[in-house]
Amino acid sequence: MNQNFSSMIDRYKHQQLRIGSVSPEQISAWAKKTLPNGEIVGEVTKPHTFHYKTTKPEKDGLFCERIFGPIKSGICACGNYRVIGDETKFCEQCGVAFVDSRIRRYQMGYIKLACPVTHVWYLKRLPSYIANLLDKPLKELEGLVYSDTFLRLRGSFKYEIQSRKYSLPLFFTTQDTFRIPIQDTLRNQEIRNREISTGASAIREQLADPDLRLITDYSLVEWKDLGKEGPAGNEWKDRKIGRRKAFLVRRMEFAKHFIRTNVEPERMVLCLLPVLPPELRPIIQIDGGILMSSDINELYRRVLFRNNTLTHLLKTYAPSDSIMCQEKLLQEAVDTLLDNGIRGQPMKDGHNKVYKSFSNIIEGKEGRFRETLLGKRVDYSGRSVIVVGPSLSLHRCGLPREIAIELFQTFLIRGLLRQRIASTIVGAKSKIREKESIVWEILHEVMQGHPVLLNRAPTLHRLGIQAFQPILVEGRALCLHPLVCKGFNADFDGDQMAVHVPLSLEAQAEARLLMFSHMNLLSPAIGDPISVPTQDMLMGLYVLTLGNRRGICANRYNPRNHRNYQTEKMDDNNYKYTKKKEPYFCGSYDALGAYRQKRINLDSPLWLRWRLDQRVVASRKVPIEVQYESLGTYHEIYGHYLIVRSLKKEMPCIYIRTTVGHIFFYREIEEAIQGFSRASSEGT
Repeated sequence: MNQNFSSMIDRYKHQQLRIGSVSPEQISAWAKKTLPNGEIVGEVTKPHTFHYKTTKPEKDGLFCERIFGPIKSGICACGNYRVIGDETKFCEQCGVAFVDSRIRRYQMGYIKLACPVTHVWYLKRLPSYIANLLDKPLKELEGLVYSDTFLRLRGSFKYEIQSRKYSLPLFFTTQDTFRIPIQDTLRNQEIRNREISTGASAIREQLADPDLRLITDYSLVEWKDLGKEGPAGNEWKDRKIGRRKAFLVRRMEFAKHFIRTNVEPERMVLCLLPVLPPELRPIIQIDGGILMSSDINELYRRVLFRNNTLTHLLKTYAPSDSIMCQEKLLQEAVDTLLDNGIRGQPMKDGHNKVYKSFSNIIEGKEGRFRETLLGKRVDYSGRSVIVVGPSLSLHRCGLPREIAIELFQTFLIRGLLRQRIASTIVGAKSKIREKESIVWEILHEVMQGHPVLLNRAPTLHRLGIQAFQPILVEGRALCLHPLVCKGFNADFDGDQMAVHVPLSLEAQAEARLLMFSHMNLLSPAIGDPISVPTQDMLMGLYVLTLGNRRGICANRYNPRNHRNYQTEKMDDNNYKYTKKKEPYFCGSYDALGAYRQKRINLDSPLWLRWRLDQRVVASRKVPIEVQYESLGTYHEIYGHYLIVRSLKKEMPCIYIRTTVGHIFFYREIEEAIQGFSRASSEGT
């Protein structure tokens, strides 16, 4: 963070954070500053931190006061003190600015790399930005980055990328470009035109060449051509075409993103490496005089050691193999600094402990984003285990009395003072501690018009925090409707949730209008219903609608039951049940009344008269059985219903074969649909 960014935060009273690639000019602008004598500082060149004798930061090191600012406000490295003013002043001897020491929290430095280095996030993270833009396999690019293969720049090689180990054993080298040694069989002109490159410099040259708009146009044309071909009939070829089309879509998206943000693709290859401010990677002294250092410092020192070694090799015209080996080591050191372990075995210290890289610091639950930037402390909050509340409405939650009386204590005090039940705040608190009956009455009134917010960590999407209307419950656990658990990704096996009370009227209005659970029934990501029954509810619905599985054909002479009746004894209860005639009911109220009087069971089959305007379409043309009566009517019995007809072929009534459980389930759905229809009509 530079001074301009800090002033922007102070001026607009808000922070804006965006992660992306930065140009080398911007990195140097963050770090460079000019001293009164004309010297430019900002580059870190030494891998040292503090001097072992003076315990002062080393000059041009990782904690240099000239680069990052003074350790103590207004005191330079020489020990001189000056009053901090609006105009920045520098010490003439040591070059340290007389500014506030808090500058060491945001003043950055940089390391000038001896060779370009690819950013491992853009290379190894999937999908790979570099591989997508260059339309090359990731393995080939990795071989090129780590100097295992070479890239043809000019000439007439048969392949663009070939193995360096077997094709070209020896090289004469400049800094980045290698030429094939002169052989008797080749002409000098051909040798001069055959230039090859390896390492991150080759990647940088490739990223700088293509036109992003042409990449978008060519990818779109190829995608349309693949779409015109249609299915090939071969499963393997169809999958290959599908993968290619998905790749082209990603490539177009990446190219459009670079065009829209006005970012040059070659920025994914680093020439300058930013150095974090010292206060973000501190060295502290604990009891016993032991120094504890951030892992980032050790990783920076590793980069500086290898970078200085490579600089020395280039200046002394060392053999090309030594230079390429050192370039590979520098690339690996920068990879470890940015993301330790992304290429396999992570780097460890002497105690076999894995170093925490930059990615480890910012990612995860305890990273900079989720804990430091997004994590906030709140005053009115509680936390408890959640349990199921099957009798609750979808927009209600059960709040334990102990939590409710603490969260709404200020509202309780205001209510007691307004109703003149207590004359002072101390007296109101005394009544709340004694938990008098009037306290619960006022608490109930306060909670009726005040929603609460329930949050389950981690809050990965907007349904991770929802609003509910609280009601008082006994116990110490939060009661929750099981249908809202999927939005929280919660279950009732010991999960905990936090309760927050919105205080301002604006927050309460947002909770009611935007965050109530019954207003968030669809997934914001894919649009599917988020409030769907699971686990216990599905088991309950299954048991409720299970019924008796014997069916209408269940009798002693059923071929399916022949083995059971021949080899097993039928108990008296089952025998009586088969002989008992299934009851007939004219309406659902009669059937439910018989169930409450324990005349039938929940899964007992029965015949229920159905309305004529909701006829059941016959699944069979021929009935299973026809029963004739003396009055001229007859019953056509089908699988799950029967039709009572007369000799005139009329249809006076239909009876469906069902159970009390099905009736319960149908009535609940019917009432819900009617309530939704009434709410929709009132809203319009």
